[in-house]
Amino acid sequence: MKKNRKNLALLLLAASLLAGCAGQSNSQSSQSSQAKSEKKAESKASSKSAAKSAASSAASSTKSSSSQASSKSAASSSQRADANRMGTLTSQLRVKLPGMLLPATDGLGQGSSNVNIRYTSSSSQNVVYYSVGNSPLALNDSRIASEKPYAVLTEKKNVADASSLINYQEPKTGLPAVKIASNVTGTEEGAAGSTYLQFNQGQWSFVVRASNVQGQKPLPTAQKLLALYQQYGLPDTAAKSSVQVDVGESLGSLNTVITWAKGSSVYQLKAHSTETAFKMLKSLS
Repeated sequence: MKKNRKNLALLLLAASLLAGCAGQSNSQSSQSSQAKSEKKAESKASSKSAAKSAASSAASSTKSSSSQASSKSAASSSQRADANRMGTLTSQLRVKLPGMLLPATDGLGQGSSNVNIRYTSSSSQNVVYYSVGNSPLALNDSRIASEKPYAVLTEKKNVADASSLINYQEPKTGLPAVKIASNVTGTEEGAAGSTYLQFNQGQWSFVVRASNVQGQKPLPTAQKLLALYQQYGLPDTAAKSSVQVDVGESLGSLNTVITWAKGSSVYQLKAHSTETAFKMLKSLS
């Protein structure tokens, strides 16, 4: 009897253990299934988020490309309008001043759409004033006279002795030498509170004046001047000609003066910027 009871107890214990294992297995299976479902949900959410991000990025890229294209188109249109304005004014000017050499470009980096031109003419000379106003005005509009010119082009006609009007400087000797570039050397001298740095190229003399009082140095300007000459060149000249530059640039100062001869005429361009002057002369015709 005791033995039967013992066997019964063992059977009950075994059944209990089997039930526990089965429950644990079912629980683990349920947890595993739940984890898989959660991973699937996370994966779907991640995919949706990535797709949304990609779509947003694509839309942003499209907007950026469209904006850049629009900006380029606007800039191109503005440049064409600027060129057309200068071209229109120059064409009108050629009718008024036949035979005079005139620049086809204004030499400016900005403000070209408001370039204005006025001129005076007599039997002995023509003078053309280039300025930038608040609005575009007709050629020789009386209001242009109140604007400060950034460049003035003068033609003196029927000149018997061009050298009397061109301040050409022969190369100097016996003065301190200054190296302007690897193959270009100039000379330097001081006078009346200024320092003059001169170099010569072909038929052209180049002189840069710096104010000692203002602590100016002529060399950087001379180096820039040489670089502009090498980049843009200067007009063909019938006589020895000159370029004079005062250090410092400001609107209305006209610190760059370039004088040369063409036929029986002597031309002179004064400009507030040396680079502007070279750009204008490059387009001269």
